[in-house]
Amino acid sequence: MNSKYKKITPRLTVQYVNSDTEEVLFEINDRTWMNVGELLTNEYVDRVVKAELNHLNVDLPKNLMVLVVGEYEYK
Repeated sequence: MNSKYKKITPRLTVQYVNSDTEEVLFEINDRTWMNVGELLTNEYVDRVVKAELNHLNVDLPKNLMVLVVGEYEYK
């Protein structure tokens, strides 16, 4: 038997997480590895987090973690 982990989809999810509480604040779905880097710049993170959390009426977290998530399935 040659089971191994295989990616479910080539697309990635970027999660913005409150580092203090580990709460996922919001996600940006359907990205590729080639355009994830732009989501990690200081300017983009500042702009998107403020806009998204303002829209959701959520306070800005003191500490923020940005995670890139790929899903794999064992077949």
